[in-house]
Amino acid sequence: MDYLRYSGEFFSRKNVIWKVNIYQEASAPFMSVGALRFPAETPLVIEWDHADKEEVICGSTASLVVISPSDRTYEDLYIIKPGSIRLEVLRSGSLYWSGTLDPEFYEEPYSSFNEYEVNLTFSDFGILDRLAYNLSGTYTMEYILKSALTRGKINYTELNQNYLTTFLKNKDRATLDKISVRSDNFYDEDGEASTLYEVIEGMLRPLALRLIQKRGKIWIYDLNGLYLSAPTKEIIWSSDDQIMGVDKVANNAKITFSPYSDAKLIDKDVEYEDKYSESMINTTSDIQPNGEYYTYYQDYSEDHKINDKWDYDLLSFTIFLSDKGSGLASKYGAAKYFHIQPLMGGEESSGVAFSFYTGGHGDLGSGYPKRKLLPQTSRPEAVLMKMHRVFIPKLEEAEKINYCLRLSMEMLIDARYNPFTDANAANEKGNYNEMKSRFNFVTVPATVTLYDEGGNALLHYSNEAVMNNTDLEPTMYWTKGEWKNGPATYNSCQLEWYDPEDRHFSSGVLGWKKNRHSVGYTHKDMFDSFKKREEGQYILYPDYGGYIEVCIYAGIRITEWTKSTNTEVSTDWYNKIRWMLYKAPVLEIVRKNVIYSDADTDDIEYTGLINESAKEDIELDTICGTMPEVCPTAKGVLFQSADGCQIKELTRAGRTTQAEQLLIGTLYSQFAERKTLLSGTADILDGDLSVYTERCQEGKRFICLSDVQDTIADESEFEIVELRPDEYKSDKE
Repeated sequence: MDYLRYSGEFFSRKNVIWKVNIYQEASAPFMSVGALRFPAETPLVIEWDHADKEEVICGSTASLVVISPSDRTYEDLYIIKPGSIRLEVLRSGSLYWSGTLDPEFYEEPYSSFNEYEVNLTFSDFGILDRLAYNLSGTYTMEYILKSALTRGKINYTELNQNYLTTFLKNKDRATLDKISVRSDNFYDEDGEASTLYEVIEGMLRPLALRLIQKRGKIWIYDLNGLYLSAPTKEIIWSSDDQIMGVDKVANNAKITFSPYSDAKLIDKDVEYEDKYSESMINTTSDIQPNGEYYTYYQDYSEDHKINDKWDYDLLSFTIFLSDKGSGLASKYGAAKYFHIQPLMGGEESSGVAFSFYTGGHGDLGSGYPKRKLLPQTSRPEAVLMKMHRVFIPKLEEAEKINYCLRLSMEMLIDARYNPFTDANAANEKGNYNEMKSRFNFVTVPATVTLYDEGGNALLHYSNEAVMNNTDLEPTMYWTKGEWKNGPATYNSCQLEWYDPEDRHFSSGVLGWKKNRHSVGYTHKDMFDSFKKREEGQYILYPDYGGYIEVCIYAGIRITEWTKSTNTEVSTDWYNKIRWMLYKAPVLEIVRKNVIYSDADTDDIEYTGLINESAKEDIELDTICGTMPEVCPTAKGVLFQSADGCQIKELTRAGRTTQAEQLLIGTLYSQFAERKTLLSGTADILDGDLSVYTERCQEGKRFICLSDVQDTIADESEFEIVELRPDEYKSDKE
């Protein structure tokens, strides 16, 4: 908690009282509050750096000069973590400015013992560039902004949004509580978070909004609203240093929106986090002192012998087992994380191991191989792999029918001693061929559940009716499944492996294979287009937005077609399975077109001609924004808070289009023609956010670009520039 550490006040030359309070984080109030003393000249200067009209965050700094009563009195202020020292400035008893100390720089005279000046520099929004975004989920822009201001220790009396002139399609004014954004938009592919500064700038920029602290309040406004609605204040010059100039003009405006789209919602490999290397070799069935791992030869053929000597270096791969891994929300305790390390063969992979046999020079009948982990017949009705929940947005009915989810998982079910080399007499060819003929349908229980923000199960996907049927037409229409209310139950969804070319005498497993769209146990003819469709279970897009959780359950069921019926294979055939390994499932959003293509999108460029005679362009990049088409995988799009639907268009100044086009309209209004720029010294700009007038500039309104406030003199040295409302022109319209 922050407690008052130092306090002091002074009168300006215009008899205005300024009070300065310095607060410091502590576990309890300080025993005494130190008195601040100030020099007669410039004890406190508050400066808003120059910010062009297209800039979003109009930050400011406060330079405080105090007199140190003794040697190094204030040194400890600069050895505290960022944000733990806070400054509040009061003018005539009311909060005027708030910010935190930047501890990176400290300097004071070292030759003096006491009564020397110490400069302390505070910033309002600067600390936001040192704090990482830490939220997850979907939040309103207002919530995120207030959270950032709280973490940044910025004290304010009001968040003012009176000068916003953008509207949603339902005619509601687009205040920050009406628009929401996804938190995952602010983390990169490696999970590195953006800074709070980047987040706030990214949220506000496409809406042409600006952020400034003024008179103890936080103001969010757009230039059109400021021009039309803000009070006017006449500039009263107090010096003869005024200069008139002109603002910049621009040739062309280009706004590039990066929607951060990825069709793969869940696509994270299981990470094996224990020790493994090529030098760790174990051809026995025993656990080694330095871990559990087993090495396999190419096969156990006698052909590799020379003069009765076995080639002990013909090593194909090693499988490592451990309870240390990541990438899953949870794992079945009896299963293990695995990593396959290639040697002279094999294929590197990681995942979850359910059951397998160690090597041994011989087939299963020889007795040399030893089963590890769980019996192949085990079906404990327990979750083998639970994936982290991922967000999907709500889509309007007209858009929902254009998309679906695709759930796929690679699984290794195999009879071979070495599943990475061809089956032969020394690599379980007999069992392999029998399994290829018998394992016509292999199913794995799964659940796909949609949760709301509070963790309540809204819906679950079910293809139970499909899997209980043996004579469905194998088309998407008849096998699409359905969403049901509430939480999922065991077997409400099953993933299915089969060979689409032959469901009578062939198999969809053996080697690493993905599941195909579940068709039940039907043997009816299948269209070639269905056979060619990419692997995976195709799931209808749900009616609601929320958080999807995928669980893969332990155990498999194997069904063979025999004598014109479907029958589960005998236990003997389960026991001949040498490998039962799983990779993490993949969940994607795909378009419901002929090829079910990934539902992703590239960066979008919006351009507009401003003044073809000008030299320079204005180019802005945005990480939040709008787009003409709905894209459920775009993390950066804006959403309506009321219903969670994507915002495609907004309205400002009588025009309805994408936010980026409206932003170009704002840029056109400000930079198509030369605008008058005035600078000089005047009475302090101490009021609320305003537009300014000057008696010799009849009919013009001005916005402040920079302001250096000398509090002892109660004067501002500033730049103001002519402001215009939105007057739009685009080369695209």
